[in-house]
Amino acid sequence: MKLIFALCCLFSVLSVSDAAAADAGMRYIQTRGVVRCGTDLSAKTYAYKDADGRWQGIDADLCRVLATAVLGDKERIEMVNVTTNTVSKYLTTNKIDFMLGGAPYSAGLEISSQAAPIDIIYYDKQMFLARDASKAGSMEDFRGKKVCVVKNSDDQYYLEEYNRRYNLDLKPLFFANAQRAKEAFLLNRCPLLTGNALYLTNTLKSAGIKDEDTMVLPEVISVKPVYAFASKNNNALRISAKWILNALKLAEETGINSSNIDISIGVEDTSTKNLLGADETLWNRFKVRDPKWVRKALKEIGNYGEIYEKNLGKESEFKLEREQNRLLKDGGLIIPQPFL
Repeated sequence: MKLIFALCCLFSVLSVSDAAAADAGMRYIQTRGVVRCGTDLSAKTYAYKDADGRWQGIDADLCRVLATAVLGDKERIEMVNVTTNTVSKYLTTNKIDFMLGGAPYSAGLEISSQAAPIDIIYYDKQMFLARDASKAGSMEDFRGKKVCVVKNSDDQYYLEEYNRRYNLDLKPLFFANAQRAKEAFLLNRCPLLTGNALYLTNTLKSAGIKDEDTMVLPEVISVKPVYAFASKNNNALRISAKWILNALKLAEETGINSSNIDISIGVEDTSTKNLLGADETLWNRFKVRDPKWVRKALKEIGNYGEIYEKNLGKESEFKLEREQNRLLKDGGLIIPQPFL
């Protein structure tokens, strides 16, 4: 009986300790006073500083949303350059609080990495950037050509599957990271470069390629979800971030945006009242700075659709169609959850 009692006490202590450790991430950020978001800063793809020294890009705006919720100030962010093979290390050593951008996610990484997925932040597509593209009527015209690709990546896996499916005899030329693969393509070591459409589009624009025959091909190798990550050791922080980012999607689904947020406060349905902090109970449980943070974030940054169009869509230099990044009700794959 004493043994059972002792084990129960030990279990209770461990449970409390685990809960305290999990909650430490949010308190640590609030004490530090800045949200640190990891991303790829090697190009103007995910985040970059403009001429005035202000962070721009999809990851910068998502980081601002997190900072608004956690700290009450969208500009208290720090964007940290993180390569895909150091994500776990940066999260577990508190060098970053969240990983955004194109970090990979797979069954193997789920087991071996300390990075835990928060949620899908958008969908990208693996495609080809090609030289002499106007001369090609189809992918058959690239049969047997070399393809620059990152080794041991999901890009390599999907390229191999694509190659096998269409029997194109494409020759992979492997590199340690996306930067090296891009450099090899620009040096004419391979006529094809494969990777995320966003990265390829940026490569085409930022590298100063004048050749009109170099372009992103319309062939889609795969549609790839892009996740945000937090540390497995900070589960409470991960859960809070999940619902913070979900708020952007839910606001768009509800029809609330930066232009009409002031006239949307008197809504009656429970989910939207919780979302906007009319009932402060739920957001308080997530340890955000102000339960009405969504109102401020929507006014200053925008809902999911507004952030997408500004950074990736029709208002951006990329001009990427939303396609899978439309809400489910509009024919896409973005699925907001009610806030109950």
